[in-house]
Amino acid sequence: MKKIIFFLLIFMLSGCYNYRELNNLAIVKGAAIDIEDGKYVLSYVISNATKDKSKEANSQATILEGKGETVADAIAEMNLTSPKELYIGHMLVYVISEDVAKEGITKVTDFFFRNPNSKKTFQIIISKNKKAKDILKILSPLDSFPADNIAKNLTTESSLSSFVINTTLLSFLKKVKDPGIEAVTSGITIIGNEEKGSKEENLTNAKIENYVKIEPLAIFYDDKFVKWQNEEISKGITLLFNESPYSKINAKCGNNNVVFSMSDLSIKKSFKIENRVKFKFKIIGNTEINEMSCDYNTQKKDDLIKLENILIQTLKIILNKTINEIKTTKIDSIGLGNYIYQNDYYNWLKIKDDYLDKIDVEFEIIPNLLANENANEGTINNYE
Repeated sequence: MKKIIFFLLIFMLSGCYNYRELNNLAIVKGAAIDIEDGKYVLSYVISNATKDKSKEANSQATILEGKGETVADAIAEMNLTSPKELYIGHMLVYVISEDVAKEGITKVTDFFFRNPNSKKTFQIIISKNKKAKDILKILSPLDSFPADNIAKNLTTESSLSSFVINTTLLSFLKKVKDPGIEAVTSGITIIGNEEKGSKEENLTNAKIENYVKIEPLAIFYDDKFVKWQNEEISKGITLLFNESPYSKINAKCGNNNVVFSMSDLSIKKSFKIENRVKFKFKIIGNTEINEMSCDYNTQKKDDLIKLENILIQTLKIILNKTINEIKTTKIDSIGLGNYIYQNDYYNWLKIKDDYLDKIDVEFEIIPNLLANENANEGTINNYE
């Protein structure tokens, strides 16, 4: 009986060995890092700061800032000004300035990777033409916590926009370390005035004039930022790497326009190595027409076939431009080399130094536009 009581006491007493009062923690929801005077400037947005809750439209968020030779030094300086322990277990987003990214991402992420409190699933994003800390200060009427607003924006746009990638710390570092692939992540900038956007009045404006906007992809080589990519190439990268189940394609039909949306995308790739490396991508999706000013009748099968061909040719142009960009810059953002490495290691060892010079890519695109229009508007066989 004494043994049973003893074991029960052990389990009861051990359950809270690492328990910490929430009131003693400063909950970090977002971080930003810049370079000023040769030192890192790290900013934390704290979500549980004490403010006047009686005021309408109060963000209940505050910014702490520290400066140092390393991230750890900057955090140590912040600790001197914070009466609470800085807790990063709920961190959602890490905004890194372009200047910092040019020097290397691993330098400013190593602390968060090693910290046992970090979940390492927060999103990495690069600030474009703005200081990272200013990005983190912008308040939005749609979500008064800046870090939450950025994280939700990234999550939403990665499923709705064809050129946005939701990149976590772990996924970014994996691409940096893996052979035959380079990392990419989305950019972010400020539209309007950053000073006005950081004030509480921005929460109550009927018209949103000062806000953050997600930008096309930031391209890296090893862990260093190299260039900003345009929307078209960014769309090609996200599609070929199968980062998004959705893609929106704007196409021309004469002097008019048609907008397609492809969903439930399935990307299958294969290759064979002879004198050259021949890749084939098979892209299958469910396609709908979002908008059209062309002189086509979608109740006619022949016209639907013409529209389907327009989509296929337009998409092939985008994807071929993407492949040409990758081969020209020698930056494999879609992991062609990594796919060879995983599936044919013997040949990878032979061609790894110049494989991009030897690659040819073919695309097979099955948009299923006919089937979707058939389901939406009746049986194709009955069309005139």
